[in-house]
Amino acid sequence: MMTLKNILKKGFLTILFLAILFFIYSLIPRVSYSKNSYGQNLEESKLLTNAFKEELRGFVKDTARRMQTVIAVHNGKVLFEEGDTKKIINCHSARKSIMSLLFGIAQDQGFLKLEETLAELGIDESKTPLTEIEKSATIKNLLMCTSGIFLKAEAEHDWADDIRPKRGQYKPGEYFFYNNFDFNVLGAILEKKTGMSIGAFMEKYLSIPLEMEDFSSKNVVYNSPWPVPNKTNSDYPVFWIYMSARDFAKVGVLLSQNGQWNNQQIVSKKWLEESLQPYSRLDSYEDLYNPYEAFSYSWWLEEDTKTIWADGYGGQFLCVDKTRNLVVVQRNFTGNSLLTSGLFLMDKNRDNNPKSDLIHLYDRIKNYIDKSNLKTQE
Repeated sequence: MMTLKNILKKGFLTILFLAILFFIYSLIPRVSYSKNSYGQNLEESKLLTNAFKEELRGFVKDTARRMQTVIAVHNGKVLFEEGDTKKIINCHSARKSIMSLLFGIAQDQGFLKLEETLAELGIDESKTPLTEIEKSATIKNLLMCTSGIFLKAEAEHDWADDIRPKRGQYKPGEYFFYNNFDFNVLGAILEKKTGMSIGAFMEKYLSIPLEMEDFSSKNVVYNSPWPVPNKTNSDYPVFWIYMSARDFAKVGVLLSQNGQWNNQQIVSKKWLEESLQPYSRLDSYEDLYNPYEAFSYSWWLEEDTKTIWADGYGGQFLCVDKTRNLVVVQRNFTGNSLLTSGLFLMDKNRDNNPKSDLIHLYDRIKNYIDKSNLKTQE
């Protein structure tokens, strides 16, 4: 017969065992790092002096409010980097700009047409069925965030509810609303039209041709990256793309080189010209989307500097200056397991990732390049 002491001891050991199991589970990464076989390093540029690099490094480490990893590439060569540029990090909403590239490739390859409607594609919601007008939205509308579908979707920010129009208030094409429904559905459409997962399509048609170093098809995962429940009724889960800073920089280089890499046209110049037009003006949104003036096919445009941006929560930024063939990337780690994601959510300063710090870094590098060009011309 077991004594009370033995029962308590057995109970304690059981709880301890379960706690250890949970702790081990919480350490399992959603995406495991493994350097692929086809990746190639970018060459290093000699343009910046060591003294100037140290000035930039000092800004990143001591002055900037939250910059963990930064890389700048000029004419396809690495100008400056700080932090672990090979570490894979969730792109968050910057995934949407990458998806724009994937749709350009898919159209170039003949998998789909932007004029196809949700009705033609068989897209609907089981719990909140779409109206016929909503089903008339096209792939192009989704890429532009003008679908006219204002349903809640997974991984939206709280402020989306504050500005969400009433359902049926606008028809497709009439109103810009940065709605995750559009982007989550785009992932489902890409898979349906190509017969491939997002990760497999991206690896075959973007990662391998672009010689990414740290990407594989397993770097695309679904549902919330954090230990929080999905509060929406949508049939379309959010998808997340995990990439390293140096691979993300290559995406920027691809844009700056009009879709070419090693004399191979990965995405057509025609698509880039079409997809990077300022379709939606953001002037009426006050400071919500500052400093961007316009939105294209899922890229943000800053017209004063003529730069193209991908922008993701937690400080995931890609800035492309095609005029100077300059790319600047910032990445901040937001978690890759239950434990590290939970620690990120507990950080009171997690939202303090201003674009102004990267803009400052970009301005300093840009001015250095311009001065160097002037000296060369003299």
